[in-house]
Amino acid sequence: MLKKVSEKVIYFVFTLFLFVLLWKAMGVFWNAFVPWNLTTDLIGLFVVAPLLIILAFVLSGLSFKVIRGC
Repeated sequence: MLKKVSEKVIYFVFTLFLFVLLWKAMGVFWNAFVPWNLTTDLIGLFVVAPLLIILAFVLSGLSFKVIRGC
């Protein structure tokens, strides 16, 4: 039971770490290539941010599969 909970906590911390890295990288590219206005900021918030969350969970899951040797 405790092992399962600790695995989930590590998984979510790793996912949060990946999301922060992806968010910072997206911010660099977003500021370089996308003009600043309300529409593009809303697109970033409602389209790009959920995609980054999904990508962080997928990358985290794949990383744990590789670590476990599955």
